[in-house]
Amino acid sequence: MDQKLQSKLSISLLSLRIGIFIVFLFWGLDKILVPEHAVRVLSGFYGIKISESAAIALGVAQMVFLGTFLLGMWKKITYGAIFLLHASSTLSSFAKYLDPFSNLLFFAAWPMLAACFVLYILRDYDTYVIGKK
Repeated sequence: MDQKLQSKLSISLLSLRIGIFIVFLFWGLDKILVPEHAVRVLSGFYGIKISESAAIALGVAQMVFLGTFLLGMWKKITYGAIFLLHASSTLSSFAKYLDPFSNLLFFAAWPMLAACFVLYILRDYDTYVIGKK
């Protein structure tokens, strides 16, 4: 691949990584700052019952994981996990898609899922490391 194309591809994949990070960042912060909301979401969408303190711990673990994702570390694992986590979130909301005009915001999950997939399959070309280059 020529250098100009590799540079453009690398910057493009970095922008996907940062955009995906921002969404997951606020989902993690929600678990830490508003744990009662996270408890309701986990129960309502996934059937998972946890305490507020467990939601906070999950949020802290998510933040550590997101740091490795943002830095581009262990791409096969972190990018794959991000794709699977977002896929489960998107698919768990399936009933919302059956009433689209009452749930339009849920459809934003699909382009993000595509972005997660693209980042995963092109992970070897994601060579731009934040703070270097």
